Parts: sequence; structure tokens; C-alpha cells
Amino acid sequence: MENKIEINKIKVTKGEQLDDLYKNSAFTLEGFDTSAVNINKLVEWFEKYGGVNNPVSIYITKGSFMNEKYGLTKDNAYPEDLNIVSIKLEDIKDVFRVAVPRFDIGARWFSDIVDNNKIRQNQINGIEDEEEF
Repeated sequence: MENKIEINKIKVTKGEQLDDLYKNSAFTLEGFDTSAVNINKLVEWFEKYGGVNNPVSIYITKGSFMNEKYGLTKDNAYPEDLNIVSIKLEDIKDVFRVAVPRFDIGARWFSDIVDNNKIRQNQINGIEDEEEF
């Protein structure tokens, strides 16, 4: 019988934590219900693709903190109480096995989310992308 995965929920409240999730391109779900039932379902989903470390840390960021940290406004801002759930890639046993299936559940890499938000916010703010030709 397999051991139950111990889940450590970590509330993200510091910019350094977001910076670390960005550097690690953490597996991320926006708008995720963080109830124990849903977190366990997420861990079960990972088991189909190689699993996660035991224990596993689940990072929970509120939309309000994302807005504050990254200057997100208007249509680009998250709802204040939206849950954004991330798992560092180092806690995923086989990242390559989840790379494509993650799209089926709406997951993205944290760095892609931040970078895309930055592009949209720059458009809202009237700042042109320096890399455009």
C-alpha cells in the first residue's frame, strides 16, 4: 500500500517567494479551489504522470498579491481573492510527463503567466515591447 502524500500548504506573502516560483517556472493553476478535497485530487492527477515528492509543498497566492507585486491593473488584474496554486518543478517527479497533459487542466508555468501578464500590462500602460520589430 502506498503512503499518503503529506501536503504542506504555504501562503505566499513575500515578493521573494514569487521570485522563487518564477525562477523555478513552477507548475501553476489560476482560480483553483484550495479545499483539501481538490488539493488531494490534484496530487492524484500527478500520480498518473509520475507523482510528486513526499512531502509536497503547495504554494497559494492570492490575486491581490499578484496585482500588487506585478502592478496588474484594469482588465489584467486578478480578482482580489482568487487562489493561484503553484508546485515547484523540483517537487514533481517527472516534469516531462506533465508538460503536455497540464494543458488539459488549465495549468501553466508560473514564469509564462508572469511574462504574459507583463506584456498585457505594458499594452494597457501604453508601453511598447522593446523586442518587437
